[in-house]
Amino acid sequence: VAAKAPLLDDFPGLGLKAYLLRERGVDGAEVNHYAPFYLWASIAGMNRFLWGGGGFANIVSFIGRRPVLHWTGVACERGRAAATAPTMATRVLQPMRDGDPAPAVEQALDEMRQRAGHPDVHTTALAVDPHSWALVHFTLWRERVAAVRDPWYQVLHLSTPHLHEIAGTAF
Repeated sequence: VAAKAPLLDDFPGLGLKAYLLRERGVDGAEVNHYAPFYLWASIAGMNRFLWGGGGFANIVSFIGRRPVLHWTGVACERGRAAATAPTMATRVLQPMRDGDPAPAVEQALDEMRQRAGHPDVHTTALAVDPHSWALVHFTLWRERVAAVRDPWYQVLHLSTPHLHEIAGTAF
């Protein structure tokens, strides 16, 4: 990560990439888990990364072509700690009940906006997985917050070349 991560610090179309890690035995993790998280400012940027020579080929050559989970972005907000480097992140998938998804999305959007007001939040985002109809809550934190019970990930590096284009907007 230390050698390769800076290569995406200026990547066209990338809003944010968080290089995340859970280590077995730390914060309740049962296994080691590398979990990069991307927020794209443009579909063209994502496509270039995945098959246009923009970097995914390096991952494929190292560990093979792994499935890429992707979701429909709802909104992204900068938090009160946006000026500091985040050290921790949370990513939570929350199944939605059957029926119209609009009320669940609206409630989650309100919660995301409230979370953005927390003094330790760097950036928070909300997305929907329309395949499984789950909400995806992603938050970067300045540091671990004792009251938060979500699974914690260490932030190894953060690339934010076009975060200014997606933060503060609804998709």
